[in-house]
Amino acid sequence: MPTETLLALVCPEFALTDYEQIQLWRREHDAEQADQLLPHFTLVGPVSGWSPGEFAREVEARLLGIKPFEIVLDHAVSQRDDGSGEVMDWLVPGPGREALAALQGRLYSGTLAAERPAGPAPVPHITIGRDSDAAASQARMRELNKAELCIRCLVSAVQIVRRKGEGVKLVERVPLGRER
Repeated sequence: MPTETLLALVCPEFALTDYEQIQLWRREHDAEQADQLLPHFTLVGPVSGWSPGEFAREVEARLLGIKPFEIVLDHAVSQRDDGSGEVMDWLVPGPGREALAALQGRLYSGTLAAERPAGPAPVPHITIGRDSDAAASQARMRELNKAELCIRCLVSAVQIVRRKGEGVKLVERVPLGRER
């Protein structure tokens, strides 16, 4: 029986044309994930051993006082996943990257500190493709960068999702900008 895990994700708000373009890339190069989860940055997870309610309360507590902010996806990179060996196609933010990293750090500052992965913090990214062919991935990312990638999006909430096997379910959407 598959283990249930919880994640805290940022699913930014995009202009419709940008969202459609990202989904087109994802459906072409990451079809399995494209319709399962919105384009997202993973902030926390996957973690197990938490009830959805406990996890949601901890995330909500850490988000108090955090205001919505803008991110600009302005670079595409090809990155090998050490675990699976697959090569990942990523959209990476320039402006807004520090705010996203600070948000992730804040989530890991409380009870979730024990869940923080060892090693350096991962590069914030939205995965738009997976491939076993590194050269093909690198060529796609070069083409995106030549086109002067510039996708603006707004981070206005954190989504808490539950994953079990291949299924993903939204547990709660926590808006930013809430005060005590």
